[in-house]
Amino acid sequence: MKATISCLLVVAMLGGCGFEEAYRRNEDRYMQPGALDAPLTGYYDVYSFKFLDKYRVMHDWPVVSNCEYNKLAALGKKQDRYKGEIFAVDDIYEINDSTKQRDADPTWNFDRFVRSVKYISKERGREGEVMEIGFEALCFESWWVPSHFFRYKLHKRDLASWREIRTEKTPKGKWSERRVGANLWLVQEMAEQDFSPRPLNGVGGPFQIWLLPIGDTGYTIGMELGASQESLQYPDAHARLQAVFRHLIESVKIEPLTPTIEAEQEQLKAQADEVLRQDCIEMAKRTKPYTWCQKYLNR
Repeated sequence: MKATISCLLVVAMLGGCGFEEAYRRNEDRYMQPGALDAPLTGYYDVYSFKFLDKYRVMHDWPVVSNCEYNKLAALGKKQDRYKGEIFAVDDIYEINDSTKQRDADPTWNFDRFVRSVKYISKERGREGEVMEIGFEALCFESWWVPSHFFRYKLHKRDLASWREIRTEKTPKGKWSERRVGANLWLVQEMAEQDFSPRPLNGVGGPFQIWLLPIGDTGYTIGMELGASQESLQYPDAHARLQAVFRHLIESVKIEPLTPTIEAEQEQLKAQADEVLRQDCIEMAKRTKPYTWCQKYLNR
């Protein structure tokens, strides 16, 4: 994201800073609407959050799908939702060997995205076995016809562990380091001649995974572009989806917290809170509002 949070918030209120254009990224690079399962318009949502009270992390994701963070929209777009939103994501923090989101519902299970979660099976025939789940994707989008997918992960897993796992899973993938802006990524890429067939009832397969550690926290961001042999039958889509994926890589920003950055993040949260308050006020004019709206209506 090229503009600062402060600028974007001013845009939300005053309409300056060329906000809408900040979300359009060389639209001629993308396919025309309807050519893919979900059209890529050149617009993106922006996700911004404090991480472990040490960093601010920001990244984009196509507006055609949603990332699973607990979050609030800071712009509150209705008619122009397709042009992109800025999301104030609840702070991500650790407590008692668990990863949570501050101010989220206590029942919100964020660990399933970032950690290995083990449980004792009660399934018939597997009673008592230790089962492992977790490490789910926070963001995902796929395109059935050209057999591609994007996947974004945030895992409590260091680069060495990632490399070992991916090398075992995809031994033909080649590793390299690539610098994009201020970020030094560890990348595994599969040559196109080594693409696997489309999985049964699925899309994509190993192509590119980009891994970026978040400082010294032990957490890693993983951005993955999946493709299969069938993807090569759609060269235009294959090229354009790689261009979109490159934008996602370029959008990732990790900054140590400073007083200025903390103030920007608080300003973003306040803007999102006000958007939600106005939604509750409008709801109360039409029907009985949600119970949780009362704290906004009683101000």
